[in-house]
Amino acid sequence: MHLGDDEKGSVARRTVLKGTAAALAGVALAAGQQPVAHAVAPDDPEQRLLQIVPGGNGIIYTLHADGRIKWFKHLGRDNGTYDWASGAGREIGGGWQIHTNVLADQSGQLFGLCGDGTMWWHKWVLTNPANGEGYWAPGTNNIIHRGFGQYSYVFGGWDGVFYAVDAHGDMYWFRYVAGDGSSGPGAWENNGAGQKIASGKRDYDMFFADQDGVIYGIRHGAVLQWFRYLAGDGSNGPRAWANNGNGITIGSGWDFGSCAERFAENGVIYAVWVNKDHRQTDHELRWYRLANHKAIDAAGVYWPNGSGALVGTGFSVTRGANLQGYASWSVVPGQTLDVAVSTTFDQFTASVLRLTGPLEQGGATQVRAPQTYQGQRHLLRSGYRATGPAWPVSFSFTVPDDWKSGFHVVKLEGPHGLRQYIPFVVKPRQPREKVALLLPYLTHNAYNHWGGHFQYSWEPDYGRRQISTRRPFANAYIEAPGFIDVRFYGDLLLMKWFADNNVSYDCYQDLDLHDPSWLAQYKTLVLATHPEYWTPQMRTALETYLANGGRVIYTGGNGMYERVEHDAAGGFVLHRHERGHRWTWREQGLPESQVLGVAYDSHSYMEMYPYVVSADHPFLEGTGLAVGDRFGETGYNFAASGWEVDTRAGAGPEAPGVVQFAHGEQAHGAEMCVLPKPNGGWVFSASSLCFNGALAHDPKMSRILLNAMNAAQL
Repeated sequence: MHLGDDEKGSVARRTVLKGTAAALAGVALAAGQQPVAHAVAPDDPEQRLLQIVPGGNGIIYTLHADGRIKWFKHLGRDNGTYDWASGAGREIGGGWQIHTNVLADQSGQLFGLCGDGTMWWHKWVLTNPANGEGYWAPGTNNIIHRGFGQYSYVFGGWDGVFYAVDAHGDMYWFRYVAGDGSSGPGAWENNGAGQKIASGKRDYDMFFADQDGVIYGIRHGAVLQWFRYLAGDGSNGPRAWANNGNGITIGSGWDFGSCAERFAENGVIYAVWVNKDHRQTDHELRWYRLANHKAIDAAGVYWPNGSGALVGTGFSVTRGANLQGYASWSVVPGQTLDVAVSTTFDQFTASVLRLTGPLEQGGATQVRAPQTYQGQRHLLRSGYRATGPAWPVSFSFTVPDDWKSGFHVVKLEGPHGLRQYIPFVVKPRQPREKVALLLPYLTHNAYNHWGGHFQYSWEPDYGRRQISTRRPFANAYIEAPGFIDVRFYGDLLLMKWFADNNVSYDCYQDLDLHDPSWLAQYKTLVLATHPEYWTPQMRTALETYLANGGRVIYTGGNGMYERVEHDAAGGFVLHRHERGHRWTWREQGLPESQVLGVAYDSHSYMEMYPYVVSADHPFLEGTGLAVGDRFGETGYNFAASGWEVDTRAGAGPEAPGVVQFAHGEQAHGAEMCVLPKPNGGWVFSASSLCFNGALAHDPKMSRILLNAMNAAQL
């Protein structure tokens, strides 16, 4: 089955632990579905779909970016053959791009979630399973729940069961039992109140559900794990979960950047992988079968066909293809900010927020009121991954003179609370504060999986990776995503600490160091959560600043690990060297420890532990901590020493004069250090990705950072 006109591209396989064609290519839904999609535009083979939804017995619904929904049936579901009923599928509705997520069960019910927290009920009554003929049941489009806005994401749908994950990674169970679009008493188990069935699952980037309580979780690091919720009633007592609720690893490579879409039905897992050839579309639908999928804990892991089978093409998926945009990374007051937006809605609104912490923690101030703009969908041009989509400017505005420097977002809004964010920095015309905060945009861009090609997609030796800086951010988490994060959300946790401790700062992003004339005017430069990628110009600017007496507060981990080059005219970053391997500074004889006092140490990847005080130090003043005491025991990203950490000997010999006064409790844990520099300069290194996420949870650790910050401003 082929959904459009793409040529088949070759996709390499992701790994699992071993032991006829359909075509994607609009009939309005029932009355009341709105808004109507924009006038029919040409299909975009690169971003055809928003989502693929399993409906049981081989039925698959495809939700198109322009709002159309199509019905397909995979006749080869049980054996992985390339065989579909009614190869072109059947278009059964329109206007579905209002939903942020759609789930389904095996009876034809579809549940559409909206950004305002509502859940809409639909049911396709199938009258001919050979071609998808049917009709929408009475009650279609009814809102059956209004309380899902408090959760970061929702998955499930089978048998009317939903699992909602909140900002803390706690999982709640819901079940819709009415099955008819009603929402009165008795329509939901427990009157629609979620029942907590698991806690603290933030180390999982996502979950998706199979039937019979089977849940697949993708733990950070791309590990696919199996769970099964046995109780089936919202309880969480003994034997509620198989294997005591602990995940069993069944595969790897299923993360955001490697896999554009994944879903499951009755032991079959379908996936759309990112194409190994970055010049080709990500569109091949592959089939995998997990034998004994309901009894992995007893029967073990067995994939009869570990490499999977190609069962369809044309299934290109981008969850944000209904509303997305980008802008310059930084501007100063008086400059014009051009914003490019592609949307399948007739209109959208845009406002601007200044952020001093996560949105849900009250960290947003609206600085530009919402304005309405005409919407237009723009197709992706050839080579967009390397040079950007080059969409036309949708609107522009001059940054007012009274806007304070800081981290900002353009908030794009569609109907029913649908929203997307475009992050940018307002830097000052002239330095105003003693402290400058540098946001690691190059790292955020390296991990930005929008468009299916980024620094971490596959590992072939095909040479350098050219990645555009002029594209939407798929990882701009401004609200708590429900999983650990060291992208923008991790930086917002640091900004929240600044606000809570009355530390004023000016804000910049990485590439602003290419004109470092501003840097020497600050007492201290703060490096945020994950400043991994540095150009030579950036590194030289920082070394010069330190040599002249500047102070650096490095609050993250894995800093200055890899070299990149930026082409300002072309708007792209070059990653890796000519042979396609990682371009680390240490391999060029310039370990990051020369600058920061510490260097990345991979031995304890994804281990999170507290710090332990190892020596007395002035930065411990007022904490009450003594040698042997622990701190940083918990946080949003779990304990403070972890995920990716730095040590003094992470890249070889220690930097002369570096002093450690605390270390992570695990082997090769983060080493909290101070490195003296000439002329009174120095570097404080927290040396951990998890440090900023724990600041709000431990006043003693917060005091350490405040002591360092105060000392740096003297």
